[in-house]
Amino acid sequence: MNKYQKIHLIIFVIAIFIGGCSTTEKASEVSATYISADTYQGFSCDQLFAEAEKLRASIPGLEKDVDQAYKDDKVAEQVGWWLFAPALLFMDGNSDEHNQLALARGQLDAIRTAAINAECN
Repeated sequence: MNKYQKIHLIIFVIAIFIGGCSTTEKASEVSATYISADTYQGFSCDQLFAEAEKLRASIPGLEKDVDQAYKDDKVAEQVGWWLFAPALLFMDGNSDEHNQLALARGQLDAIRTAAINAECN
């Protein structure tokens, strides 16, 4: 095995490792982060409603960001398999987008719980 074959083998092994460790998920696979309803305990029903509406309005954009990052990583993965390992090194996952969406969903759940506790309609 010559020097170039060894380098290609090392790159291939690294690519398989990186490809197998992907943290990319679709928006539909993101679970809400737990947020205590106590966060919104002092809010009035109108404030809870306004906060919930603000979050509901932001969630489609967050879902779009998560799905776009997912698609980008899947394209990079496919290119990597066809062109070899270097393209796989550009995959960075979608953990930032994932965390933002999970947090927004968790906040919305906490607001719902606070609204129920406050006996809002």
